[in-house]
Amino acid sequence: MPLRPAAAALGGVMLLAACTTWVRRAEEPSSLLASSQMRELRVTRRGGGQFLLRFPFITGDSLGGTLVHSATESTRITIPLRDVQSLEVRQFSKGRTIALAAALGATVALVVSATRDEPPPPPPPPTSGPTSFSCPLVYSWDGVRWRLDSGTFGGAIMRALQRTDVDNLDYAVPRDGTLRLRVANELAETDHLDALAVLAVDHEAGVSVAPDPAGRLHTIGALAAPVRATDGRGTDALARVRDADGWNWESSLSGRDPARDADVRDGLELAFVRPPGARRAHLVLDGNNTPWSSYLLGSFVAAHGRATQAWYDSLNAEPALARATGMRLAREGFLAASVRTASGWRPQGMFWEAGPEVVKRQVLDLDLTQVEGDTVHLRLESAPAFWLVDRVALDFTADRDLAVHELRPVSARDRAGRDVAPLIAAADDRYYVLEPGDAAELRFRVPEPPAGTSRTLLLRSTGWYRIHTPAVGEPDVATLDAVARAPLGLSRASVVRLNAALARLTERTQ
Repeated sequence: MPLRPAAAALGGVMLLAACTTWVRRAEEPSSLLASSQMRELRVTRRGGGQFLLRFPFITGDSLGGTLVHSATESTRITIPLRDVQSLEVRQFSKGRTIALAAALGATVALVVSATRDEPPPPPPPPTSGPTSFSCPLVYSWDGVRWRLDSGTFGGAIMRALQRTDVDNLDYAVPRDGTLRLRVANELAETDHLDALAVLAVDHEAGVSVAPDPAGRLHTIGALAAPVRATDGRGTDALARVRDADGWNWESSLSGRDPARDADVRDGLELAFVRPPGARRAHLVLDGNNTPWSSYLLGSFVAAHGRATQAWYDSLNAEPALARATGMRLAREGFLAASVRTASGWRPQGMFWEAGPEVVKRQVLDLDLTQVEGDTVHLRLESAPAFWLVDRVALDFTADRDLAVHELRPVSARDRAGRDVAPLIAAADDRYYVLEPGDAAELRFRVPEPPAGTSRTLLLRSTGWYRIHTPAVGEPDVATLDAVARAPLGLSRASVVRLNAALARLTERTQ
């Protein structure tokens, strides 16, 4: 199974932390916060003790903000100003920025660069900051600790786009017949969870199970690695996509001209040895979206300005129009797959948005009947900087029989102890609504698998989310019209912003 690092919000926080140094400020807290807007302070108390305070503010004679305890726990606090000994703020470091951009990936660096000068939202803030948008996050209890295991129904950014998503639970381990999950909203959005269930799938030993973008389940046998892989600029990418090792392929960012079609698209071309007589194959992708794609989604919504609510209302009132709008964006931002035939490249489907938090395995069923020769040539294509690809492989075995057991939660309680199980028992438009910082723990009774079989656990969730963007100012009609109507409009808009962020990052490191 793929490695599943929490690579998005965490990666951005890591890069921001490592690209900066803490600098002590002599001003009084009230003067410091009045003169500049900032996302976090390092606070030292009189008498000892130091902590990080996100989205700080002054209220009366106290300093307030969000105190982060862990990846899933945070508290809004206030402390008397008289108890504050010193405050420190972050300052960009040239050397650290260059080193960490290389280590963590260029797209994370660009998000930091693109948002560095933007004002923070008013408190109370989400714990992951205003540039992260995705979907509810699901953690699995592995018997020792909580592990981030899934991001659900990515791309469903309004009620009209509600969808059902299926994802592998790689870290979920039942103990004494009980499986524990935690669903949490840690991002700048409001999540609407309509239904959630665990699928316990029994199958023969030696195979695994993974979903396709429509949620259908497929068995995966022996995986064939590519023998060649190059990106859109002809650079060798084989070592990056041959194994699920966390060493991802991502787009080369520099030197892209938004006026050239070749520069506003990117992806991979791969070659696989085709077994004699093979007419079908499973295309297996271990990958996820970049933080840049999440940032661009938020920028697109924010471009509606004070008309944001009217835009949502109009699309929710016409679901067909909403789906057409979503599909137009999907054709550019999702990862499209094609195989080469005698008559040219033939589309085989698209890998759905996976979110930037964890690596997700998805499967597409390939039709090879029109492929000639003993080599399968495959093309993956999207907008530049939208995808991180860890592994691409083919499985030439047929689907095996599966026994699927749908498990509903036997208990589901939020942090206040409220029973939310009835709200997520079925897709019936009775939603468990999660604001930033909300979470619930779910428990499932899991039967023992039959003797001689193996079991895979998957999550099936249904819902939608609304990302939080400032609904202020006049709509950016030029940008919205270009994205909606111009050929490759989303891709061109992304490259324009990529170039601006690259220029800003270069200025800071000179």
